[in-house]
Amino acid sequence: MSTDNPRTYGDRDNNTFVETVCDSNGGNCHKNTYYWVVEDPGTGGLGGLGGGTGGTGLSTGGKATLYRRNDTFGGQLGDVLIGTKDSTGPNAGKIVHGGTQVNLPGISVEDDLAHFNKPDTMKRMNGQIKATVQKGMLATKDSDGNNVDPVAKNVPDAQKKTNDLVDKGSRTNPEDIEDTGTQDTAQISEINPGTRKQFPTLQYPSTLDPKKQDTIHFSMLEYSPKKLTSSDGLLGSGNRADRKSIGSVTLPIPNGIKDGDRVEWGGDSMDAGALAVAAIAFSAITEGSKGANAELKKIMAGVRGISGKGAESAIGSYFTGAATGKDKGKFMSRATGQIMNPNMELLFTGPSLRDFSFTFLLAPRDHKEAMVVMKIIRFFKQGMLPIRSKSNLFLKAPHTFQLKYQTNGTENHKYLNSFKECALKSCDVNYTPENSYSTYTDGVMTAYSITLAFGELEPIYNDDYGAGDEEHLNFSAKYDQGDGSIAETKETPDGTTYQSTIDPTFGHEIRTFTDKQTTIYDSDGNFTEEYRQSQTGGGSDIRIKENIVKVSQSPSGLNIYEWNYKSAPNSRYRGVMAQEVMKVVPEAVYAEKDGFLSVYYNLIDVNMELV
Repeated sequence: MSTDNPRTYGDRDNNTFVETVCDSNGGNCHKNTYYWVVEDPGTGGLGGLGGGTGGTGLSTGGKATLYRRNDTFGGQLGDVLIGTKDSTGPNAGKIVHGGTQVNLPGISVEDDLAHFNKPDTMKRMNGQIKATVQKGMLATKDSDGNNVDPVAKNVPDAQKKTNDLVDKGSRTNPEDIEDTGTQDTAQISEINPGTRKQFPTLQYPSTLDPKKQDTIHFSMLEYSPKKLTSSDGLLGSGNRADRKSIGSVTLPIPNGIKDGDRVEWGGDSMDAGALAVAAIAFSAITEGSKGANAELKKIMAGVRGISGKGAESAIGSYFTGAATGKDKGKFMSRATGQIMNPNMELLFTGPSLRDFSFTFLLAPRDHKEAMVVMKIIRFFKQGMLPIRSKSNLFLKAPHTFQLKYQTNGTENHKYLNSFKECALKSCDVNYTPENSYSTYTDGVMTAYSITLAFGELEPIYNDDYGAGDEEHLNFSAKYDQGDGSIAETKETPDGTTYQSTIDPTFGHEIRTFTDKQTTIYDSDGNFTEEYRQSQTGGGSDIRIKENIVKVSQSPSGLNIYEWNYKSAPNSRYRGVMAQEVMKVVPEAVYAEKDGFLSVYYNLIDVNMELV
């Protein structure tokens, strides 16, 4: 299904949440299961056809419909329609029931509407609606299990399109073209047929065991331009979007590896005359004409204070040269035999970009390994090339690469350099590396030599190595997770280190307190069980806490508290109460063996942390 087509997001099986609703008197409370269904008209704007993955008829973009799940009759036919919330129009921001109200035993629709239209509840519902849409935009299957193209390319793209759809009624807005950079304009969004989007995961030689031998890992990424940002009216460049790997190659570390950090410095001169002019100009800019006049008077007083006939002659010849259009320094040297002190200094002029080059000898020993060698060469040759738009009017930037030296499997090699995201600038293949033409019976060369020249996309900065006195050569502040996401090493107030990543679903920080890197995604793009366990907020049950104080609320409406554990009265923590989370995001709560509740913090928009 084309990403331009209308769609609906949310269903009664995968996007439910639990809410306790009481009647108008605050009594007769019932805990019910609800879900949102949000309509996306596609790129046709506000008036496109609704549905896509199940809806039909004309719809308003961003319209969200709230249902109360009722399994009495089985399926969605038995569910109760509570109301709709439009993103635009006179009823924008409210849940309105436009049809005949069906009241089943328990809570009435009027009570539901009163509950969900409360400001605090509506704030939480906005977060719930956006979570539903964002999940749907990243989905590769619809509610019936059919394959569909995801609407969003990655999490930041999904977040932007979700906000546009829910807040403005359309995920197609004029500012999209400006905000996403030249790589994502409408004219080049469709690439030429035959362009490869996914590459295999390859390893050479076939006997390579990364757990026993150090390796170099090349992970291919879709290029993402840095967006312009503004802060206090000043323009700058933001970060690149986090992306998942679209293919990788693992090879033994070759000989001759090295890196070189360089910065640019250049000599510059500014004599007393130039300094005087600069001082006057600076005063005029910062203080106006009065400041410029005051600075001029100070300079004149200083000139008068210079004694000696030689000094007067030198200064006179300096300004004479300026008045006649001659080189001031040369005229002064010709007339007096001296020059103004140039105040020469070596000045910093900018950073440099690092380049890396690797040469690998690929000598296949059987047909199967030969085919792997062919795929590896194609991986680099094809991945480095520009991408044509369908109209041939534009060229999109080639894919980029994240490099990593690995030891003990997939761990960062602590005693070799780190890499920033790189472009592959050249790929040279020597088909006769042993200076003789030699093939196997099937025509495959007996050996290939491939030389890869990479250039980092960004310079290295001081803060990339962190503020600590580290005993390794990796970037301490940020390092690649191997799947396109970036982890940052931070410390809690008590000195405990952890890895900070941006959650792929909600965009909030995830803290991993572990000495090893955790694989975030499995081969299907889902969270691994290892990752889910690493993000567990053990002991989230209200029954094991004391001195509980509410301090704030998350964007989705979850209450955030500070507390002490009864077993650790001297430590203060911040996070959520499992019992409250269970009402809103039940899938994020589970029971420990002792019966107390814990929370998967990676499934909510709150971090658990030591205060």
